[in-house]
Amino acid sequence: MRYASLKRLRTLLLQAGIGLLLYGAGTGDAAAASCTVDIDAANFGNVDTLSGASADATAQVSISCSGVSANATAVTLCGNLGSGSGGTSGGTRIMRSGANELGYQLYADAGRATRWGSYDDTTLGQPRTIRIAASDGEANGAVTLYGGLSAGQTSAGTGTYLSSFATGEVRFYYEEGSTLDCAAPTSATLAQASFTVQATVAANCLIAVSNLDFGLHGLIDSEVTASGGVDVTCTPNSTYSIAMDGGLAAATNPEQRLMRSGTNTIAYGLYADQAHSRPWGATGSALVSGTGAGAVQSIPVFGRVAPQPAAAGNYTDTVIVTVTYF
Repeated sequence: MRYASLKRLRTLLLQAGIGLLLYGAGTGDAAAASCTVDIDAANFGNVDTLSGASADATAQVSISCSGVSANATAVTLCGNLGSGSGGTSGGTRIMRSGANELGYQLYADAGRATRWGSYDDTTLGQPRTIRIAASDGEANGAVTLYGGLSAGQTSAGTGTYLSSFATGEVRFYYEEGSTLDCAAPTSATLAQASFTVQATVAANCLIAVSNLDFGLHGLIDSEVTASGGVDVTCTPNSTYSIAMDGGLAAATNPEQRLMRSGTNTIAYGLYADQAHSRPWGATGSALVSGTGAGAVQSIPVFGRVAPQPAAAGNYTDTVIVTVTYF
């Protein structure tokens, strides 16, 4: 009888131990946070590559976490951004339009001094540490992604440039609390997102001209010639045409413009070739056309004064040069 009582006592103790174990499991902490990330498209809009100015873009990164533990006061996220579908060149991200390239960077600050990259490719910059306050089981917030496109990319042709960031390149590791190390974040929970970066390079042209000076002459009893030039810089892939109007006399014939000295006149012509066989005017075949190269294209202008009587004086005319491009 004594042996049986000891056995019964052990059974009761075992049952009590099991009861305590089940009780402890039933009163533990709630499940860890679950976070989602959404990123807007970053659009630089129309970019003028000839202006010498940089361009900026922004996108909002929205973060929403639920199921946060009651005792957690914050959720920390490590935002990692890869190279995008355009790839990189020397640590600069690239947007592409066919075979054309446009370089840009992504930043974590409005001053565009801190590049936003990833823990496994720091040539693009460091991952961004984001902490969001938590309360009532939730943690919601937003940060801004900043884009910067440097000036001087004159070789970029017209077109729409794009780089897509798929989920594999947008990795936000997160955990409750404030101790997550973004240099080695992969032990935390992963949330992924996708977004695009875009810019449009529109056609543009810059123009500069030099004057023609026929010099000093007594009698105009033989042909007098002079030359000047038009320097045009147009976006690659754009096409342009250059028109010269009829001068102050509004001449309709490019070879019969008029220089004036008071009421006296001297007829002259402007040409696109040294042989004076291509009159340069304002319409049709009298225009001079070309294709932009992103660099200065120097186009000579040739002037000719045919033999004619002329009174003494200083003769001048003003011709308006117009570049049309698309």
